[in-house]
Amino acid sequence: MADFISPFDFRMIFVNYFLGSSELFVAAFLIVFSFFAAKFKMSNRVYLILLIVGSIIFVAIIGQVIFVLILVLISFIAFKSFGRIST
Repeated sequence: MADFISPFDFRMIFVNYFLGSSELFVAAFLIVFSFFAAKFKMSNRVYLILLIVGSIIFVAIIGQVIFVLILVLISFIAFKSFGRIST
């Protein structure tokens, strides 16, 4: 049976229905963000500032600090790798 979804409940729509859990959403978002930042040749300083602000927001959403710290390291490594691949 279908559940009613409020049209402006973006957390429910994006997090729960697209990937199933908040942890998967955070991981997918950071990897995709790293790819596009490297593709458009974003500078390291701007990327790290946006990554830190995003990680603070994600810690507030899912509440697991160590998980987000590991994902930040993985996404920075991915950013560097994607940057070398795309050149």
